[in-house]
Amino acid sequence: MSKFEYGFSRAITEIVTGIVLAVVLEAFVTSGLIPYSYVLLFHLLNVVSTIAFIFAIPYWATSYIIGWLIGLTIMSRSGLIGALDFIIYLIPLFFLIARFVKKLRD
Repeated sequence: MSKFEYGFSRAITEIVTGIVLAVVLEAFVTSGLIPYSYVLLFHLLNVVSTIAFIFAIPYWATSYIIGWLIGLTIMSRSGLIGALDFIIYLIPLFFLIARFVKKLRD
């Protein structure tokens, strides 16, 4: 699998996994199987994973970033992620632009 395809599939996998986990967690809270405080822990874990995601971006290949952004755009257009999430996940676009600017200057 090329880096583009891998980035594309990773974006879709991450978003679908997040949606499934959120639905399952909500079902457990609604049914009383787990306390609501676990939802807060889940959100905290989400913030930590987003920070780790941001620190990993500079090491991604350019084709991987392009595939990831296309996957993200498809998921956003289909309504599976909200506008705020879309904006946060556009951070790789800035790295992509910086790489192109650096290439043009060299």
